Order: sequence, then structure tokens, then C-alpha cells
Amino acid sequence: MSIAKTLKQYLDNKHIIYNVQQVKHFDSPLQAAIEAGISPRDLYYPIVLRDPFGLMMAILPASHSMDHAKLSGLLNRKVELAFHTQLSSVFQDCEPGMIPPIGEPYGIRSIIDAELDTPEKVYMVAGDNSRIIQLRRQDFFALQTNAWLVSGFTQQIEALNHLDDPAVKAELSEKNHYIRQRIEQITELPAMPEMGIRLMKLRADPLADISDLVEIVDLDPGLAAQVMRYARSPFFGCRGEINSLYEAVTRVLGFDAVMNLALGVAMAKPFKTAYHGPIGMDVFWRQAVFSASLLQALAKLMPQDRRPLPGLCYLGGLLHDFGYLVLGHYFREEFVGLSDLMLGEPETPHLALERRYLGTDHGELGVWLLNAWQLPEEVLAIVGCHHDLDYDGDFPNYVYLMQLVDCVLKNNEAGKPPTEDLPEGLVGELGIDEVEMMRVLDEILQHSSELDDMAGRLAAA
Repeated sequence: MSIAKTLKQYLDNKHIIYNVQQVKHFDSPLQAAIEAGISPRDLYYPIVLRDPFGLMMAILPASHSMDHAKLSGLLNRKVELAFHTQLSSVFQDCEPGMIPPIGEPYGIRSIIDAELDTPEKVYMVAGDNSRIIQLRRQDFFALQTNAWLVSGFTQQIEALNHLDDPAVKAELSEKNHYIRQRIEQITELPAMPEMGIRLMKLRADPLADISDLVEIVDLDPGLAAQVMRYARSPFFGCRGEINSLYEAVTRVLGFDAVMNLALGVAMAKPFKTAYHGPIGMDVFWRQAVFSASLLQALAKLMPQDRRPLPGLCYLGGLLHDFGYLVLGHYFREEFVGLSDLMLGEPETPHLALERRYLGTDHGELGVWLLNAWQLPEEVLAIVGCHHDLDYDGDFPNYVYLMQLVDCVLKNNEAGKPPTEDLPEGLVGELGIDEVEMMRVLDEILQHSSELDDMAGRLAAA
């Protein structure tokens, strides 16, 4: 593919002088700059966003990333990544992620960080993975006459301060270090599954009752069967036969438990990734099921006035590692590479390996998608911040509880005492009695075979 047809016609009609430069195939603007032998500061690309007024593109150099929250605050409205259906219909002549940073020919509003200094020669992506365009600064700004100037919503990528170091440059030139920019530009953002949409609507309906929930869950025979098995598990100690989904909800599990189990399964269902490995589906679902069960149980031990909602705890526990599914589904090469790295360096914490190898981590990946699906803020906090020991946001009890569960379960897997390596003061901060915590953990582990069976069935679904 040559440069985008819409862009070429627009430049020609404006009588702009430009040069097309062929470079080695690239997967992101940053890689394009390095392959072309130019400073990342000189090459511009857009991040296409949506707000209540429609689409717009933030235009920034490949040396910088964008702070979505900062831009939302500056504009005084929520700004989010555009959906796949929006991008594919507007930018039909562009390769995925290779949209030119010129909004007018596509009918898109543009926004530029006024604090950035623009170089004399400006380069930009042009619609495909092997060509960039070079033009003069004055011509670039002539194409941005309708752009808004807003100050301070971008920040330089820290590693680019050391591009004179051959080792840093070589590391950045590898494909896997562009994942953050590829996420920002991704055009494959899936719509929430139909069952998820139904459940979210039902969850928001104050008049919803058990019959409504059973009707939706019954639409998925696999999920309905899983709910029945879960309710019949000795884990719940229910006496007598459970012969219907309605009985499973009313007699054993309850509305909230079934709602959040169904939501977690519905969210994960579209994602296909490797089954085995340190971050494969089998490990994901085992961690999810055990974490959700323990998180919900420990929440009930907290003082009433500080107690998180058990249902949201369960959903957060199920989805706390959701970013691994996103990575495996969209970035399979990087997923395999990260898995191999984890196997090769078993003593190094996974989070450190993720940040070193990907430039991001599974928490950020999970929030990226779940935020677009408008999950509750409490769940987003659990997903995005469960490794942040300095968290000081709006939902500390949810986040700290997830950190406690994460540590306790990892200690158990490693054969260590449950309270070893706990962040100092964490149990006391949550107001949980340590003896009661050990009792609950013991109850969960006594039923590990039932939870393992549930996890295995969910992984194979």
C-alpha cells in the first residue's frame, strides 16, 4: 500500500511540497523513526480519541506518550480511545495503527500540545507500515490551522533520553518495545460481548430480580452448567438436591455472586490465548477463581463501615489479571516472549519482567480495555493497581485487599507461611483479624479441588 489516498489528495490540493521516504517495515511510529535514522522527536503520529462530541485526534511526536487523564481534565470531559468500528469506517485507506496526523481531510478535530517545540523538518506516518512523509514545519502547521492548542497532556518516554547509548537504542528498536504506542493506536478493540451487555444493563436496573438473571444466564448453556456445578460444590455445604438454575441462585449462591461470576466469564470469553505456560489460560483462571473466592470471603471480615462490596470484590478478583488475556489475544509474539522470559528467570518478579520487556504491565493492559467497557471504578482500581504498594486513590480497601490476597496465595503456592512478605501493616490497615484470616484461607484451601475443577472448566470453555 502507498500513502493513504485521502492524505495524498489533500496534500496535493493544498499544494504542499512533501517527500515520501521508504523505510524498513515498522510496527509503530517510534520504530519508524529509528528505522529511518531520524529523531523520534521529529516524527508525528495521532492517537484517535472519542469524547461526547465525537472523534478527535491528539497529535504528538513518537518520542512522547499521552496522559489520557490529564487531557480529560484539561478539556473538562472524559476522553477515551476510539472504537474499532469508528476507526475502520473513517480511515478505510490506512493500515491499522498507521493513521496520518492530519485530521481535516478525514473530518476529525485535532489537538496539539502547545508546550512541544516542532522541528524544522517534520516527518509523519502516512497510512502504511513502510513509508513516512517529510515536509517543512510551516507546511505541517498550515495543515493544522483548525487544531486546538492545549498545554501539558504529553510526556516524553523516559528511555529516549538515552538514545545515544547503543544498547538502549538497540533495545528500543525491537518490536516488543512499541506495545504502548500500538495499544494507543489499536483498531481491534472488541465490543463487549452480548451477554456482558445484558448483564451490565441488568446490574444497573434497580428493579431486576433473580428471574431476570436466570433468564440471561440460561442463554449460555456452558455458563449455566458451571453455575450449577459451583452451587452443588461441597464448598457451599448446601443440603439437598439442586435441580435448577433458579434454585442455585436462590438457595446457594445469591444474586450478586451469580451476576459477578457471569460477568467475569462473559468478559473473558472473546479472548483466545495459549492454554499452558506461566500466564496461560489455565494459570489465569486458577488465579482468578481462588482470588475471587478469597477476596470475597476476606471482605466480609472487615469492619462494617469500611467493608467493600463482596460482589465487586469477587468480580475484581476474577478479572485482576485480565491484562494477560489482552496481551495473549492481541500481541501473541510478545505474549510468547514474555512467557519464555518468565520461565527463564523464575526468581525475577513477573511485574519487573513485564515492564522491562513490554514497557507496560498486565494491570495497565487490563484497565485499558475494561475501562472502555465501562466496568465499575472499584474493579478498575483492583485490576490496575493491585501491584501498586503506594496506591492512594479512591478505593484503597479494594486495592489493599487484592494485594493481601495476591501475597497470601503466592506464599501458599511457594510453600511459605501465608503472612510472610506481606506489606507492613497491611492486615491491620484493613481491620482484619489475622486468626480469622487464617481460618478463612484454610476453608478455601480445603475446597481447592472443587475450585481447581471450576477453573479448569472455565479455561477450557
